[in-house]
Amino acid sequence: MKKLKRKKSSNVIQEFLTHLKLSTQSYFSGLRLGRSKHLLAISWKSPKFLVGTMTVTLVIGGAIVYFGGTASAAYLVVNGQKIGIVESVDKGQKLVEGILTERGLSTGKVAKTHDLLAYEPVRIKKVELLDGVSMDNELQKVLTSYIDGYALEIEGTQVAILPSQEDVQTLLKSYQDFYTKPSDNNQVISVEFSESIVTTPVEAQPDQVIALDQALKELTDGRITTTEYTAQEKDSLWQIARNNDMLTKEVIAGNPGMTEDSIIKPGQKLNIVTVSPYLTVISKGTLTSTETIPYDVVTNTDTKLASGKTVVKEPGSEGSKVVTYSYTQKNGQNLSKQVVEEKVIKKPVTQVVSKGPAPVSIASNVSRGTNISIGIAWPLRGPINSSFGSRWGGVHAGIDIGGKTGTPYYAAAAGKVISAGWGGGYGYVLLIDHGNGITTRYAHSSKLLVSVGQQVQQGQNIGLVGSTGNSTGSHLHFEVIKNGTPVNPMNYLK
Repeated sequence: MKKLKRKKSSNVIQEFLTHLKLSTQSYFSGLRLGRSKHLLAISWKSPKFLVGTMTVTLVIGGAIVYFGGTASAAYLVVNGQKIGIVESVDKGQKLVEGILTERGLSTGKVAKTHDLLAYEPVRIKKVELLDGVSMDNELQKVLTSYIDGYALEIEGTQVAILPSQEDVQTLLKSYQDFYTKPSDNNQVISVEFSESIVTTPVEAQPDQVIALDQALKELTDGRITTTEYTAQEKDSLWQIARNNDMLTKEVIAGNPGMTEDSIIKPGQKLNIVTVSPYLTVISKGTLTSTETIPYDVVTNTDTKLASGKTVVKEPGSEGSKVVTYSYTQKNGQNLSKQVVEEKVIKKPVTQVVSKGPAPVSIASNVSRGTNISIGIAWPLRGPINSSFGSRWGGVHAGIDIGGKTGTPYYAAAAGKVISAGWGGGYGYVLLIDHGNGITTRYAHSSKLLVSVGQQVQQGQNIGLVGSTGNSTGSHLHFEVIKNGTPVNPMNYLK
């Protein structure tokens, strides 16, 4: 600190001596001294000597006052406009660097500027120096800045701007993993996007550049579109949902304050909020999973038992198997799935049941709400999202019962499983034969718990609710089929 003060004092003295030298030279040249080789003797009482002495004294005094009350500084000039005075060029540069660093902080980069910056040296009164806070505020107002980023464009539409090319590649890989979920049991062989993707370097405002985790959330949340729907005569929440390929709860979610009990009036305006993915991920791979092998149930008639009574003679137990599938998926949903290998690691044990001699028949011509002789029970309790009959220009062959993915559903009546597996638009589907030309179908399952040839009892857990195949959401599609023709299940359910 002492060395710095000595250095500043030395600079001031040097400036003073230079100024004094010039002033003295100017004065003596005014005396018009001859260029004689002999020095003129001037009496100290001479008026000229006295005037010269006073002049030098005034010059020295003025210089001391001038340099003591002023300081070296510099004008900070932005694009030709003087913004203010900084103590030094170095401090001005550090002020600019600090602002650019702060503006790029959220992106992990230092912002840049195209502004023309210049510094003009000046000597001013010390009281005219702006304090650091005031100068920072003035500079914040006029200094423009940008970030070198990379824009991600999907099908020609800019979706996000990220700080680097590496961030874009990481984002796309993370988005793929979100749907494909690679693991030791799920080996992803190939993955690609259906849409065209372009990455372009851009100069963006700092607040336009987003972090990697924020960009991933926006992509996985999907593109949200809101349209206005005008309710028609006899419209209901269910009908509006069906008309827009939505679930009732999705329509309610887009209209705050609305509930399942809300009455829809003709002419009423509703928001139809839909979500679509920004990118479509098509993947192929192999999946290995351990699955339960349901046990078979063998029922023997025992005339010693009362009619309808059953007794378990030998309890059954489930087996397990390791199954390897090959699959093709679209955004995590199976387009196709085939068994490549199946290995039984534990065999199931058949359950033996004795049953009293009760006649088993199914009545087919009954009115709505009545039962067949043994009755067809509800396979799942939940709201009816779609009824039997005409729908979307075709015929809906069953009813859609709402339920969360993974919820158990049950056999509507005792029978034999005649089909179990992938059924195209039905997704994972079961078909159970109950005799007398009656079969039931259970579609869009997330998991099947019984296999072909297995005998099932009414109320036995046979699968889990899902949204596989052509499905707009998690539910159980349930059909009652009489002699090969779908009939309204509501006429048979008890």
